[in-house]
Amino acid sequence: MDFRERVLTALEIKEPDRVPTHVIALDANNVDKVLGKPEINDFQLIEMVKQQYPDSYAEKLTEGLSALETEIFSRMAEAAWKLGFDAIQVGIIPYAFRNDREFIDPWGRIWEIRNNEGNAFPFYKQGLITSPEVWEEWNKPDAEKLAEEMYEFTSQIYKKHNDKIFLIGVDDFIGIFESTWQSMGIVEFSRQLMRNPSYIKERFEFQTNIICELIKASFDAGLEVWTESGDLGHKSGTFMRPEDMRKLLLPCYKRMTKTAHKLGGKCILHSDGNLMGILNLIVEAGFDGLHSLDPQAGMDLAKIKQQVGDKLCLLGNIDVSYTLSKGSREEVEAEVKKAIQIAGPGGGFIVSPTNIHPSVRPENLRWMIEATKKYGVYPLKLGG
Repeated sequence: MDFRERVLTALEIKEPDRVPTHVIALDANNVDKVLGKPEINDFQLIEMVKQQYPDSYAEKLTEGLSALETEIFSRMAEAAWKLGFDAIQVGIIPYAFRNDREFIDPWGRIWEIRNNEGNAFPFYKQGLITSPEVWEEWNKPDAEKLAEEMYEFTSQIYKKHNDKIFLIGVDDFIGIFESTWQSMGIVEFSRQLMRNPSYIKERFEFQTNIICELIKASFDAGLEVWTESGDLGHKSGTFMRPEDMRKLLLPCYKRMTKTAHKLGGKCILHSDGNLMGILNLIVEAGFDGLHSLDPQAGMDLAKIKQQVGDKLCLLGNIDVSYTLSKGSREEVEAEVKKAIQIAGPGGGFIVSPTNIHPSVRPENLRWMIEATKKYGVYPLKLGG
């Protein structure tokens, strides 16, 4: 099998030739370690534009963001291929420069621009939508425009990398839950959820409309799988009560997965945190796969496999807090082997880091991939 067949077979909860490997992204510092640093880093570019256009540098930088973003994700896909991955996710992140140290996005979120070894790293800072009235007057993101950007972005990356690695569309940073609560902040979100749930429902539905258009655009550009991204949980449970999720989020997730399925594609949910209490809801929503499965958040892979392993492809479970950032080769191999032993039988498992951050080491990712190739060949040899 090639990488495409391998991933799609696993998403069908069948046994491919071996367990596939996947990564949600690669941080730019690690891309640089794999491919080499570009001639000019992000912060040098910002300073150059500031000097050339002191009164309008933010606008000039924003004008070039689309091309820069395409280059960043293209390099990411190239680096993932060189490391040996079967699949990686790609998607637009529609920022604008607010100044030389902050982005702002169409949902009213401010992002601090942090320095990751010369690379601009967006870090959520605050939301500006402090009330329903502010949202009503806000210059809202345009679904049609974003879909056009998604199509152009995806088409370029697909043409360049589709013969090397399986590309999965993603709404990283702009998923339904995350874009909604971050636009107002967790305190205001919680207040509105308690006092005015119809407003939260309206916001979720608004973002669902956008995501459905992005799915259509990415599939038109050649992709076959979509990932809905948004951290629904923390280490002890979900941010929203399951009953509130059922009322407000579930209909949106169903509409999104149906959009992907009608186009002949698949849909994965990425979420950090402890989701043990909503596994059946995730199945009901129509997702084909679930990513993260973070053991540090209490996600018990054996219990998950037993409960929903015949309904969901399981992706992740390889720890990034220690194993992939500080662990030895032997520790990485042992964790991969254990995960495959638990979730690999019968297919429907994809080895993947639970998340990604700048401290994850490329060599550890290589060890993870090598261990998957060693222990993940079907039929599995499950002995000690």
